[in-house]
Amino acid sequence: NRLGTWGNKFVSLGGRIVLLNSVLNAIPIFYLSYLKIPIQVWKQVRRIQREFLWGGKSGRKRINWVKWDDVCKPKSEGGLGVRDIRAINISLLTKWRWKLLTDDRSLWKEVIRGKYGGAAIGRVELGDDCKPWFSSLWWRDISSIGANLELNWFSREVTKRIGNGMHTKFWTDKWVGDTTLKERFLRLFSISTQKEDSIATLWNRNGSDRWNVVWRRRLFVWECNLRDELMLILNPLILTDEEDIWEWNLGENGEFTVKSTYELVSKLLVER
Repeated sequence: NRLGTWGNKFVSLGGRIVLLNSVLNAIPIFYLSYLKIPIQVWKQVRRIQREFLWGGKSGRKRINWVKWDDVCKPKSEGGLGVRDIRAINISLLTKWRWKLLTDDRSLWKEVIRGKYGGAAIGRVELGDDCKPWFSSLWWRDISSIGANLELNWFSREVTKRIGNGMHTKFWTDKWVGDTTLKERFLRLFSISTQKEDSIATLWNRNGSDRWNVVWRRRLFVWECNLRDELMLILNPLILTDEEDIWEWNLGENGEFTVKSTYELVSKLLVER
């Protein structure tokens, strides 16, 4: 109905592409920024977009000469640059996940903390411990971001730049390499007495050993080899007086952008 006011029955294909992005994709943007679009609604909107692109507002069904995934590709890749509404939705919801990484004591984060616990703030992966049975549909949708395309793409693109190490867990946060130290040295983690301690707690500024890692028993010989491998990774690292900050691998200077997320999600949706 909104497009009908443009008298677009005689608009060219290029004009319809502009209207697709500026009108049809813009109308639901407010809802897409905080609500996950149901599959049936997404398919219906996509059908409206597809029929308008190839048939205008004439009401007649036309042949779709190009696959919709190809239409949504960037022009540099041979597409028409039409934005996929589902990829837009996921990208906008990912911004909420990104905001949850920083503990800035915002009111809405205090509400999340009060309802789902402190584990919901400052973590890349939201496990079952912060998704109780009474979780709202919105919270379940936000928690599923990153693992909703059959691989954990969100945690893969988020890294921690270490400063003073006060707000980063030594074992369970990903701060050195592509995986957490817990995953890489699971045996050492199982016998550690500092499973939930921060990096700053284990950092020894004045001693000869830079890292004060404590075990609940004496290590076996083969466990000592694992410890030496761990120390080989950690010893070159030096903490500073700056705060720990999260970085988005796809953005310039580590800053999160919806645009970079959209480009990633679009490729993942096509590859599925």
